Amino acid sequence: MQSQTLSRQAVASGETSFLRRALQSDALFSLLSSLVFIFAADPVARFIGPDVPAWLILALGAGFVPYAASIYWITMAIEARWSYGRIIVALNAIWVVASYLVLFIAWPEFTVAGRWFIALQAEVVFVLGVLQIVGLRRLGR
Repeated sequence: MQSQTLSRQAVASGETSFLRRALQSDALFSLLSSLVFIFAADPVARFIGPDVPAWLILALGAGFVPYAASIYWITMAIEARWSYGRIIVALNAIWVVASYLVLFIAWPEFTVAGRWFIALQAEVVFVLGVLQIVGLRRLGR
């Protein structure tokens, strides 16, 4: 009986580890994005499109900092905070949909490189969201 309990705990630990790593990857990507957006707002804005204001990029970068910190905080005790994983998945889904909606609505406002930049970051967020869903499903949540 004790060996079954230990093996279940080992499986559960491995499952939370997968979700923890997926969330930590999201936190790292968000933090790196925020640093680039904060410290290089003007060049990033020009790269994305000639009429994209640098203050908007700076605001996005500043908004990513608490988001990244929140995700990292969740991972510190994922066993107790696994339900927040669903919120992060939902926020990632909203980000992906919003990114493509912005591309669709304001296509001519962006440079070709800017369009690729927006699409590629949306795809990275999509992959992170899928990994988080897999981690949540492994937990049976």
